Amino acid sequence: MKNLFLFTVLISCILFGCSKESGSISGSWVRAMDEQPQHQQGFTLKDEGNAASINLDDKLYNKWEKFGDLLILRGTKNSEAKEEFSDTLKIISVGDSILVLKKRNGKEITYTKTNIPGKLVRAFEAFDCYNFTTKKDTAFLHINVADNTVSGDLEYHFFEKDSNKGTIKGKMIGDTLIADYTFLSEGTTSIRQVVMIKKDNNFIEGFGDIQELDKKTSFINRAKISFKKGLTFRKINCH
Repeated sequence: MKNLFLFTVLISCILFGCSKESGSISGSWVRAMDEQPQHQQGFTLKDEGNAASINLDDKLYNKWEKFGDLLILRGTKNSEAKEEFSDTLKIISVGDSILVLKKRNGKEITYTKTNIPGKLVRAFEAFDCYNFTTKKDTAFLHINVADNTVSGDLEYHFFEKDSNKGTIKGKMIGDTLIADYTFLSEGTTSIRQVVMIKKDNNFIEGFGDIQELDKKTSFINRAKISFKKGLTFRKINCH
């Protein structure tokens, strides 16, 4: 195993080029998530060589090593098999607050140092779950609200109709959620505007006249949206 690891480092040096030693990179480093930019993700590098992931659901880092200008992050994948893996990144530059790394594919990623990794994790985990259910129909809403920015998942399963499932991104304006629902149905990706009002800790989806413009379905006049017969998503415990 050790020989295999050293071989991986050697190959990485050939690919990336091992040059001068960089400065200390201990600490917590984060960047904005691609799909949820209101949240941060990254890793913590402790002085004794231990590591930890910050909001990386699929990767659980536990160790790190530095060889020249290469950063080796090791851990297990967050799955039942707990498969071990390692990420090899080239250190382009490191300062008091900025760390730039290059991946194997040549893409550079800029991280900023944070002193509040625990707070970032708690903010990301603060998702709420809601569902709508009748004898034959169900729908599920799983969202996070951070600084009035909303992101999460939404899905519908209606009797004798095509089910659809996708992501939701938008804003909370007062007690009103206005968002775009991007979903896949019958192999086609669509975007539909969704408007819900929050009442008694639940969300009620509104309906009204719509129009399609630039491959997106939106309400013609949000002031005329009706919530009287809308779907009521009731808050439940997330599983």
